[in-house]
Amino acid sequence: MTQLNEDHFELHSSNKDKRYKDQKIKYLEDRMKTLEKSVERIHKIMARFQMTEGDKDNVEVGIRNGKLVLRTLASKS
Repeated sequence: MTQLNEDHFELHSSNKDKRYKDQKIKYLEDRMKTLEKSVERIHKIMARFQMTEGDKDNVEVGIRNGKLVLRTLASKS
C-alpha cells in the first residue's frame, strides 16, 4: 500500500505540474500550427486577389467578425 507521507504528495504535485505544463505546450503548439495555416491561406487569397485585380496598392485587408475581408479601394488617378 502506498504510504501517504510528504514525499508521496511532493511526487504527486510534481507529476501533476509536469502534466499541466505538457498540456499547455501542446495547446500552444497546436495554436501555432493553426495560425501558420491561417497565414498561408491569407497569402494564397491575397495572391489570387492581386492577380485578378492587378494593383496591390488598391487592396485593403482586414478581419471583421472573425472573417477575412478584402476590399478594393478607389483609384487615385
